[in-house]
Amino acid sequence: MRHPLHRLLEQQATLIDSGTFRGKLFDLGRYPGTVPSRLSTDRVKGEVYWLNTSGTALEILDQYEGTRFRRKRAAIALDNGREVTAWIYLYPGSVKHRKLIPSGDYVHYLNSF
Repeated sequence: MRHPLHRLLEQQATLIDSGTFRGKLFDLGRYPGTVPSRLSTDRVKGEVYWLNTSGTALEILDQYEGTRFRRKRAAIALDNGREVTAWIYLYPGSVKHRKLIPSGDYVHYLNSF
C-alpha cells in the first residue's frame, strides 16, 4: 500500500510473513476495521512485522490508530504454517451498519473497484 505508515514499517521493521487473524473485516469508510470472530472460517488477511526499533514504530502506530482502534495481542496464523502472537489493532465500535468485506483482504477489496 502507499500509506505513509506502511513506509514506516518498511523502514523500521522486518516483514516476517503474511498471515490471518480469526475475525471479520469491515469497510468503515476511509479505512477498514477488524473485529474478532468465534468462527474459524472468518479470517482477516494481513502482514506480520518484527519491529526493529525499541518502541518508536509502535508509538507512532499507537498515536495514529489509538483514537479509533484498540491494540491487543492476538494469535496469527502465518502463511508458512506457524502460529505467532502479535499486536493487532481491533475496532471497538459497532459494525451493525457497516459493509462486511467477505474476503478479509482489504488490498484485494480496494483493487476490486
